[in-house]
Order: sequence, then structure tokens, then C-alpha cells
Amino acid sequence: MTKSKIILGINTFHADSSACLIINGELIAAIEEERLNRIKHFAGFPIQAIKECLIIGDVDEKDITDIAINTKPLSNLFPKGMHFLKNLSLKENFAKERFFKKINIRKIFNEKLNLNKNIKFHYIEHHLAHIASAYYPSEFKKTNGLSIDGSGDFVSFAYAKCEKNKIQIEKKNYFPHSLGIFYHAMTQFLGYKKYGDEYKIMGLAAYGNPIYFDKILTNLFKTDEKIISLNLEYFNHHKQNFKYIANENLSIDNIFNNNLLKLFSKEMEEENFQKNFSSSVQKIYEYFFKNIIKEIIDKNYSKNIVYSGGCALNSSANKFLTNKDSFFNKIFINCAPGDNGGALGAAFVVAANYGLELGNIKSPYLGKKFSDKRIKEILENEKYKKTLIYDHLKSEDELLETASRYIAEGKVIGWFQDKMEFGPRALGNRSILADPRSPNMKDIINKKIKRRESFRPFAPSVLEEFQSEWFEGDFFNPYMSSLTTVREEKRKIIPAVTHFDNTARLQTVNEDYNLKFSKLLNYFYKLTNVPILLNTSFNENEPIVFKPEEALECILRTDMDAIFINNFLIKKINN
Repeated sequence: MTKSKIILGINTFHADSSACLIINGELIAAIEEERLNRIKHFAGFPIQAIKECLIIGDVDEKDITDIAINTKPLSNLFPKGMHFLKNLSLKENFAKERFFKKINIRKIFNEKLNLNKNIKFHYIEHHLAHIASAYYPSEFKKTNGLSIDGSGDFVSFAYAKCEKNKIQIEKKNYFPHSLGIFYHAMTQFLGYKKYGDEYKIMGLAAYGNPIYFDKILTNLFKTDEKIISLNLEYFNHHKQNFKYIANENLSIDNIFNNNLLKLFSKEMEEENFQKNFSSSVQKIYEYFFKNIIKEIIDKNYSKNIVYSGGCALNSSANKFLTNKDSFFNKIFINCAPGDNGGALGAAFVVAANYGLELGNIKSPYLGKKFSDKRIKEILENEKYKKTLIYDHLKSEDELLETASRYIAEGKVIGWFQDKMEFGPRALGNRSILADPRSPNMKDIINKKIKRRESFRPFAPSVLEEFQSEWFEGDFFNPYMSSLTTVREEKRKIIPAVTHFDNTARLQTVNEDYNLKFSKLLNYFYKLTNVPILLNTSFNENEPIVFKPEEALECILRTDMDAIFINNFLIKKINN
């Protein structure tokens, strides 16, 4: 009898630590550590996520045969060595904070888990793991692969040829020159200091004009043989005293320096500076992104492309890949293109190298499901009996009818169903849902529930068969990967999900990807003749809720009208 292959994939000591579990080729579970420890973008060791994956898979620690890690510390030694030779003072800081921690992963594992002594460790280069996380779920026989992010294993982007379950890296761009780092630096410059705030710039860009494009391009970049070459006079990330600490409390110093402040000192006093600067940054990003894509197109390898890395979350730029004039016939961006998805990619590479047939690798619904019995126990707790009332709806049809009616009446609901999504976006199982027809709904949710900036847009979830009727293009987009344009005649009908520039970050929904959510959209369509719901993540300013208790705490803190956990309808007593 052949021994089972039980592969644990992890992303650790990078932002968004995560774990996944593959048993004999079947993807069983994938979870981000932040969902469990409630620390946003947690970058330490994902011990809780590992243990949760093992529980879901009913696997003992000693049963794990292989551990796949999305980093290969000894890769790209030549460019690393050349960089350190030019900057000898960097050695101590870089090695201490980044290098040795990754080298010691095996030791950390043995300290925290009771592993089989024969277990195999596989170190998968960072961008190879990124590309793999998109390539294998795509099911493309032959495709281009692309990964762009800040930096991983000393590389800021890479593209590859992918065919016959193999990935061949064709080109790399090395640290410190990075499109992702540039975007992060500009985000910090505008005062958005938290890791992951780049999406705020994307949202704000729609309100401005790119009047600083030329000034940014000519000053912050160098023109040479590289696609991306930063003028390092304006940046700190390559210097000795720069700190990037990836542990329980992710900490990143200012990437930009005073030279940038001096460069824009006069412009910063202008009334619409933030909006126009954001628009300019986004246009710069898209300029270089298109250059990378054009280089790939010139290779004429394939009409398909898979795309991953943190920059693949820039849905505005992704529109270039998915619009009707795109060079590519097929595009695939996975549910977790950022570092969290690196755990998947590393595990996929190992599984493919073993010749395993991969299964269930397209579904993002890879987390825990809670039983009605457990939910009722929580609701009967004295803490919640004083503040919440609930009703157990008799059937799924009653659940769907009640929830869709609530939404149609202008109520904002929490939707907590089945298995939790993997990745940064709510995809219909841990979502806050509302009526896209309400002109005031965006402001209501931003102010009273999410407690965030008023300019931030919300995504529409649409039944796949109605996509082209309401939006331009027909790119199947189950993970909210790309913007599209709302059709002109529909904009006044769905103002809550139509951004300032008439775009929307669309999620397409069908029965194969999410049966219950698809049914809910159908119920809402029958009531309103609109096959669309406003869909945002089920949280306030925190990671997306994991446990029912976190969903209950969220409704108690906010002005949500009701939440639906499985078949339970829950409201505040004073509602």
C-alpha cells in the first residue's frame, strides 16, 4: 500500500501568514493566521492556522509527510551578494531580520509541533510559489505566468512559461527595484501608514487627475535596460537603518525619505493634492505594468496568462488584462494572489513534483463550517441573551426569502454561511450584504458599519448569466480580481456599487462556485428585478470574522440590522 502524501503548505515571516493542507492531491483546507489571532496582516509563524487545517483534515501532526514553504533563502545568491558588496553595512540588519529567521524554519517547526522525524521540508522560491498558486488552479495546458509584488527572495517580479505541470522562470527583476515597493511608498507618503492601505489609493485615484505623472516618472525612476529601476535617492528600503520586521506586529519604516517631501513641497499645499497624486501613482503603476505585459506578449508564447503576487490585487490595473481589447484569450487570478496564497503555491509545486492529481484547487471556500448545535450554544450564552434575539428559520428557502426581503427593504445584513473563504475578499460566505439600488447605502455602510473613509467603494456580486447585461465585458470574475465598467443605462439603478469613475470591482457568481449565495442572488432578483447585491467583508476595522462570536460582536458594535448565521436570524433586542 502506497503511503498517503499529506502536504502542509505555509507562508511565514511574510505578511498575511497562512497555512493549507493537501491530502493525496486534494486541497482540504486553507486559512490565514489573522482570522484566528485577530491581528491584521499577521506576519509571524501561523501556528493556529496550521492546527486548524489539521483539525479540518482530521490529521495528526505526525501524519504530515511534507512541509512546503514559499521561500528559498539560498536562491538568487548572486544578486544578493552583489547588493551586499555594494552596501557592506547592510549585512547585519538584513540578515538578522529576514534571512536567518527563514533559514531556521525547520527548527521553529520542531519546537512548535510534534513532527515525524522522516518529514521532508521543501523550500519553494517565493515567486515560483506565487505563479504556481495561479497556474495549477487555472487548468490551462499552456500559459504565461506572472508574479509582481514588493519583494520576495530578493525578487520583485518574475514571469514564466508554464506547460505540462512545469513552471520555467524566464525573467526576474531584483530588489531594491520594485513596482510594489514604489506603490507602498507612495501610500505611506499620503499618510496611509498601515500595511495593506494601498487599496485606499486605488479608490481615491478615481477622484483625481494624473497631473503629476511626468514629475513622478522623471524623478523617481531611472530609464535603463530594466523594466523597473527606481531612483533610490528618494527611498529608504535599501538602507542599513531601514526596518522591516515580520512577526506578531508587522512593522515597516517609511520607505520614502525627505527628498520626496522636498520634491512635492509646493504641490502638497494644493486643494486636491491627495486625489491628483493618487491618480498619478495609479497611472504610473499601470504604465509599468503594461510595459511588463507588452514584453510578455512580445515573447508570443501563449494567449493565456495567470497572474499572482500582491500587486495582482490592483484590480484597477487588472482591467487592462480583462477588457475586450486584451491580447489574452484567457486570464486567471486566484482567490489569494498575495503572500497568503504563497502557502497554496508552495504546496501545489510539491504535489505536482510528486505527480499527484490536484483536486478542489479552484474553490476559495476552504475554512471552517460551524454546526447549528454550536451556534445555538453560543446564542444561549448569558452574554448574548441579554443583547440579542434570534429565530431559527425552518428551511433554506425561508432563510433565502427572509434575507433577500430584508435587503430589498433597505436593511444591511451580515451573511455567515458554510465554509469560510480563503483570501482577502469576502466572496459570499463571510459577507455584509446590502441593496445596490440605494443611493445612500455606500455612505451608510462606510460611516455606520465599516467606519472608514467615505470615498471607499463597494463591490457588486452579480449572477453570472446577467453579467454582460449590467457590466461591460464577460470575464468570469469569481474572486473580485478586476474592475469593469458599469453599463451607462444601469448606473442610476445600482448607484451603491458604481464607483465615481463608473467602474466596479465585480464578483461573478454561479451555482458551481457558491450554490447558496447564487440562490440568494436569485431570490433578490425575483423581488427587485436586479440580479446584484452589494457585497463587502464581514468585519469592522479588523480581520474578517472567523467564529460566530465575532459576527455577534460585530453587530453589537455597529448599525447592522441583522445577521444570518446558517439558518439563524439574529437581531439586537432594540432593533
